[in-house]
Amino acid sequence: MSAPVTLERLIEEVVSEALIVYESKLDEAGKRVLERLEREGARLLEELRSEMERVIREVESERMRRTGQLELEARRAYLEEMERMVDAAIRDAVERVKSMRGSKEYREFLRRSLSDAVEYLGTEEVVVETCAEDMEAVRSIAKELSKERGVKVNVSVRPIPVIGGVRASRPDGSMVIDSTLDYRLKRAEEQLRSIVVRALTGQ
Repeated sequence: MSAPVTLERLIEEVVSEALIVYESKLDEAGKRVLERLEREGARLLEELRSEMERVIREVESERMRRTGQLELEARRAYLEEMERMVDAAIRDAVERVKSMRGSKEYREFLRRSLSDAVEYLGTEEVVVETCAEDMEAVRSIAKELSKERGVKVNVSVRPIPVIGGVRASRPDGSMVIDSTLDYRLKRAEEQLRSIVVRALTGQ
């Protein structure tokens, strides 16, 4: 014969069963919370990774932009410096030419320039133009060449606005030989600038 169920025993059994059910539900709730935390953690990690990738892309883009800007500024500064050097070289050449005017070397330059032009034009008559400063020397050289070559070398009485040298042509203007210092300096300047461009572009 079993012992009678007392009130205390009944309460213990009810509480025990309730605790078992509560613990089971708590276990399930804990698992759901952990699963949710794992999902949220994975989502947050993905968002963080995406954000870090975005920041890295922006930093790299800014770095490249800034690098390109610095390269452009450096090239511009280099070009400006080279421009100044070219201008200085041309100015120096002009001053040196002016200081040589009247010398034996300068007269030889005029003679050689005019002699080559007469030969290249290949006509019985040649028209020569020069600046006011070289007029006297060119007239003297023209007389010498006229006798030596049997060619009529006429020097225009109207000076042309050049630094020095001569410009010779056929009487009908069908061919012109420019041996002025201005033309020569311009070509030298173009060559210098071409060198600058090649240096800047790496070609």
